[in-house]
Amino acid sequence: MKVRTPINLIGPIFSAFLLTLSFPKWNLWVIGLFSFVPLFFSFTFTKEIKNKIIFSFIFGIIHFSTLLYWLVYTLTKYGNLNLIISSFLLLLLSSYLALYYVFFFYTNFKLKIFESPTFIKGLFFSLTLVGMEYLRGKLLTGFTWGQLGYILSNFSPLLQLADIWGIWGLSFVCALINYYIFFLLYYFYLSLKSLVNFRFLINNFCFLILFIASLSYGIYKKNYWEKVISQEKDSIRVSLLQGNIPQEMKEKSEIEYSFKIYEKLALSTLKEKPHIIFFPETSFPFFFPYEREPTLKLLAFLDKLTLESKKFDYLPVLVFGTFRLKYKNGDPLVYNSLIVWDGKDFVDLYDKEKLVPFGEYVPLENYLSFLRRITVGLGIVKPGFSKNLIVPSKDKIIKITPLICFESAFSEILRKRLKENPQLIFIATNDAWFGKTSAPYQHFQMAIVRAVEARRYTIQVANTGITGIIDPTGEIIKMSRLEKEEIVYGKIKTFYERTLFVKYGNILGIAGSLILLFSFILTLLPARFLNP
Repeated sequence: MKVRTPINLIGPIFSAFLLTLSFPKWNLWVIGLFSFVPLFFSFTFTKEIKNKIIFSFIFGIIHFSTLLYWLVYTLTKYGNLNLIISSFLLLLLSSYLALYYVFFFYTNFKLKIFESPTFIKGLFFSLTLVGMEYLRGKLLTGFTWGQLGYILSNFSPLLQLADIWGIWGLSFVCALINYYIFFLLYYFYLSLKSLVNFRFLINNFCFLILFIASLSYGIYKKNYWEKVISQEKDSIRVSLLQGNIPQEMKEKSEIEYSFKIYEKLALSTLKEKPHIIFFPETSFPFFFPYEREPTLKLLAFLDKLTLESKKFDYLPVLVFGTFRLKYKNGDPLVYNSLIVWDGKDFVDLYDKEKLVPFGEYVPLENYLSFLRRITVGLGIVKPGFSKNLIVPSKDKIIKITPLICFESAFSEILRKRLKENPQLIFIATNDAWFGKTSAPYQHFQMAIVRAVEARRYTIQVANTGITGIIDPTGEIIKMSRLEKEEIVYGKIKTFYERTLFVKYGNILGIAGSLILLFSFILTLLPARFLNP
């Protein structure tokens, strides 16, 4: 059947909006499981390769523009750009990200994956989608925001697959469900008779077996970990401080305000006797320890907190964020750091490893120095190296995996640190840059998947939200409101299990990317080589 191209154009547009709506803050995750289907039918009803490429690009640019719309807010308010330039930069980024979909879909429709769909073709589609997302997270600076699998953070049975395959496995399942729905509708569209032929039945059986196996594993693992958590009696009391400091108040001239808020929150939490008090990223935004006045003020605050805690006959440990300044060969180096205070001294620190491009640094600055004008943030931060924090608590030492802001979007960073078998994941972030947009919700969604990948309690402490505690099954134990001054109290339990994802890593992502690249090369060969 031939359908006119203008009608086919509805497919990619509709699919793009459906996919975006499946992410926070709309969070209509179920529609993400069939969001690709209109696009698939547009491919099916379109013969010209050129039009299919255009459809792929339209789908990608609309999806990423609507998913990442909050960048316009950030660039306009904090990057000192007008609305037109900010919107143009969003379209530029969305166009770049859309090219990954063009590359991926081109390979699939050249290999006729959307013609006469089968179970094997569905596996190929899903695996190469994972490969495309893996490449997107590796090339240039890497951009993993909005991976398809995150929508399953809302569906616990399938979310549990993350302890085997990581986020890549969740994306694989989402893609396969999309393809399965397309498979059913495709044969239903052909005729009802096609629904009872052997070809259809055997493929349908294979799809269903895989889905049933995935659900069964997820239900088993969910029940298993709920039992493990309930049987573990030892716990650590934590307080998570959400100061809700507006970004404009975090500037150096307003640092007094940050001290005032966090002193009030920290002192008020002492009555709960937390073993560890966690602060957000750059909770004290100055160059520690070389800025004399704020450094003395911080030390006075820590001394006061130690003195007040003695009234409750205990001494809490603090983990807080600041900018750390040091000199090397006379050159100043700035780090985005987390520092551990045990009530007497600074005992450990972590410098952020994965920096935000055009926020904390300018990529290829020697060639792109003109882009410093649009940098949101310091733009001069140096990367640290991978490490875990050693934190004394109660009568033992706890090893904590720290992730600062953007780092929680990269499962590979987490996996690398989990090899040292830490007991807790701590995500410190400042999402004040994004206001009340969907970005803080999208960011917190990633923390849910990180918790299951690691099978660890995961805490996220955000300046303006969202702050929360997540258990090893991905269940949210407690969660703050956005742009509210709050303290989140909770008890966390420590575990040592190394998941298959931690042991064997991104096997699915690597395999998918290799298959995608090899298949793309095949599509470039003359037709006689593909159809001898």
